[in-house]
Amino acid sequence: MCGGAGKGNNLQGAAVVWFIALIIVFVPVLTGVLSFCENLRSGDIQVQRALLKGGLPLAYARAFLNSVWTLWATVVALPLGTFMGFCHGAGSGASSCPPVVLVHGLYHNPAAWFVMRRRLRREGFGDVRCFGYASFGTGFADIAADLARLLAEAARSAPQGRVLLMGHSLGGLLIRAASADPQVAASGCRIAGVVTLGTPHGGSTLAGMLGLGALARSLAPGGTAIALVRQLPVCAAPGLSLYTPTDGMVLPLSGAFLDGRERSAGWQERPVPPMSHVGLLYSGAAAGQALAFLKERMTGAES
Repeated sequence: MCGGAGKGNNLQGAAVVWFIALIIVFVPVLTGVLSFCENLRSGDIQVQRALLKGGLPLAYARAFLNSVWTLWATVVALPLGTFMGFCHGAGSGASSCPPVVLVHGLYHNPAAWFVMRRRLRREGFGDVRCFGYASFGTGFADIAADLARLLAEAARSAPQGRVLLMGHSLGGLLIRAASADPQVAASGCRIAGVVTLGTPHGGSTLAGMLGLGALARSLAPGGTAIALVRQLPVCAAPGLSLYTPTDGMVLPLSGAFLDGRERSAGWQERPVPPMSHVGLLYSGAAAGQALAFLKERMTGAES
C-alpha cells in the first residue's frame, strides 16, 4: 500500500512539472504569434522591422528562448516575494544616495526584482525598496494611492527628499499615477528620476483579449488605468522608457511608445535588443541603460 501511494505521489508530481513546463512553452508561442499578428494588423510591423534591421525570424526566435527561461526563473523566484517578504523594508538608512523604489508588474510580486536589486546594490544604491500589490481584488487607483503613501514615507528618510523609481510593465503606469498624487508633493518628496521597463503607456490589446481580472483588463487601450494616466499630468522628473521590439505582452508595439506629452516633458524612450517582456527584468542590456540613467541622478546631475 505504501509503495503504491508513493508511486501515485510521484506520478502526480511529475504531472504537475510537465503541466508547468507545457504552460511555460505554450505562453511564449501564443504571445509570439499574437504579437506578430497584432503588429501586422496595426501596421507596426514596419516599425518593428526597422528597429530589428529586418531580421524578424531570428529576433522572434531569440525572444521565444528568452521567454522560456525567464518564465522558469519567475516561477522559481515567485515564492520569495510571497512568503519571505523579499525586498521589503528600507535597506540602509545611512546611504547618501536617494532610495530606489521598485514596482513590479501584473501577476508578479517583489521577487521580480531579485536580479535588479543586486545590480543596484553593486552600483552603490544602498536603500532599495520594493512595493508589492495584489493583482486581483484591488483597483488601479487604490494601488497607486498606496504607492504614493510609500513614496511619501521614503522621502522622509531620503537625502533632500529625493526618490528614484523603476517600474516593470504595469508598475510603470502605477509610478506615473502615484507621482501625480497630491500627498507626494505635500510630503516634500522629490522624484529625481523614473525608469520604466516594458510599460504599456498606450495600453495593450492582449490585456483586453486574455487579461484575467479587472486590473488586467484596465490595461487595454482606452481601459480605466490607461485613461486615468492620460488624464494626469506627466511626471516632471527625468524619465526613461525602455522597451523591446519583440515584446509579446504589450501589443501592438506602439502600445509601448510614449506620446507627445511625455516627449514634450523631456522623457526619453529607447529600444533594447530582442527579448521577452519578462526578460526585461533580467537583461544586462536593459539594466545597463537603466542603472546609468539612475546613477546620473544620484546627486541631481542631469543628462
